[in-house]
Amino acid sequence: RRAATAAGLGVGLACLVYLTLWWRTAAGLAGSTSLLSSLSIIAVAVAISLLLGHAVAITVLACLARLGLAPDLSRGLPMSSAKTTVPLGGVALAGAVALLFSFSATAPGAATPDTAQPLTVVPTGLRVDVLAVDGIDPATLDRLRATGRLPAFDRLLAHSVATVPPEADRDPARVWTTIATGQPAERHGIRALESREVAGLDGRLRADSTGWALLAAATDLVRLTRPAIASGDERLIPAFWEVAARAGFRTAVVHWWATWPAAEASGIVLSDRAILRLEHGGPLDAEIAPASLYDALRPVWTERRAQASARANRLSTADISPDIATALRRSAELDATVATLAAAPGFDSADLVVVYLPGLDIVQSALFGSAGSGLAPSAAAERVTALERYYVFLDGLVGEMLAARSADARLDILVTQPGRAGGTADGRIGVAGGAASRARLAAAATAVAPTVLYALGLPVAIDLPNAPALDVFDAAFAARHPVRHVTTYGTRRALARPQSGQPLDREMIERMRSLGYVR
Repeated sequence: RRAATAAGLGVGLACLVYLTLWWRTAAGLAGSTSLLSSLSIIAVAVAISLLLGHAVAITVLACLARLGLAPDLSRGLPMSSAKTTVPLGGVALAGAVALLFSFSATAPGAATPDTAQPLTVVPTGLRVDVLAVDGIDPATLDRLRATGRLPAFDRLLAHSVATVPPEADRDPARVWTTIATGQPAERHGIRALESREVAGLDGRLRADSTGWALLAAATDLVRLTRPAIASGDERLIPAFWEVAARAGFRTAVVHWWATWPAAEASGIVLSDRAILRLEHGGPLDAEIAPASLYDALRPVWTERRAQASARANRLSTADISPDIATALRRSAELDATVATLAAAPGFDSADLVVVYLPGLDIVQSALFGSAGSGLAPSAAAERVTALERYYVFLDGLVGEMLAARSADARLDILVTQPGRAGGTADGRIGVAGGAASRARLAAAATAVAPTVLYALGLPVAIDLPNAPALDVFDAAFAARHPVRHVTTYGTRRALARPQSGQPLDREMIERMRSLGYVR
């Protein structure tokens, strides 16, 4: 009886919490509801929860009795008497009402108060390009640089270089959002690439353990939850390009994690769903901002994809096995497509251009992520050769992108991470171009955002865990532009957006699965 009662109470409580939160979300979407309506709905939720808990208790008791584990059952059923049900219902009603009104529900897209202070800009005259490359192995990179096969990377790393210690969690959405915001995951809110959405509720759940993963699989089966990819709706802290755009700089970002939905007020944003939208067509669902850029890209998208495919076909795969060749071409086409988007209208005049290239991480994970030490020496040698060819291909792509950006006072910042299969390798921050020094130092991943904003002439927020890496700038530049401070950049504002297009949630999950990010 005690086991049956515990099971019934547990299921009933879970049901009541879910129905209460569901109504809180529904009431927020409706705008406003009367107190009487909310109390009536909560009373119905209590009744449903009590009935469901009672049914579970009876079922558990019957199963235990059938198995012979309850031989001396007394008369009566758990939680069936009025003396038990009425007080339990009263407590449940009071608890549900307290839960309902303890938080104020807001409709998705409603603007939150802006806690950021005004930003005073002291122009430095620099235009900044940030090139983020995932999956870089420093040992392989340095070996190929020494042979002269990577001239573009060699130029980016020939001046100031900072070594970034590896992150314990290699989840790409988490790592690159930390770099973009300058804050750890505990503050910026993106803890994992994949999470779960609960039907009818705001927020997401992350399956951190095997037990939670099994529960998530069961709730997916009954459509109570569904898998979801990290998005900007979860991000609580503005990225450095959003801070710069708010200060009046012309900014452009391509393919960075958790940039969907793209806000119109954040400059040019080709989000992590922009390629999917251009492939599928149809009305925008905030994949690209401003919306006029989508109208400009759609007529030439077929031509741009053909250019990316032609660029990817230059990667030599004639003497390697078909499965490795397929992995190389798939990643090469993705990186070439991102590079093509970085040549979209408006990028050449931007003060800050940010581009994320994931192809090397995808290739490295496909070749070495699951194979590990079980490879024969010949197979491992073939994969190393293929990976080195991709480095050379990527170097050519990076060189073309940098050559297309013409500016006398330009600062190029290369940010690398070892990726999901990178082991204990370090990341790198390379600074080249105007005002760069020739320093070798250690820095944290959270130092990238303040360094970029300082280079543009913006004050640095005191609540950031790291200051700008001043040693990467020459002494004259640092003397002319002392670091200024502001209390905080504030929280990320959730701006309303029209729901004109069909969300590409399912397509995004399938894309992540095909690239090896999720199972």
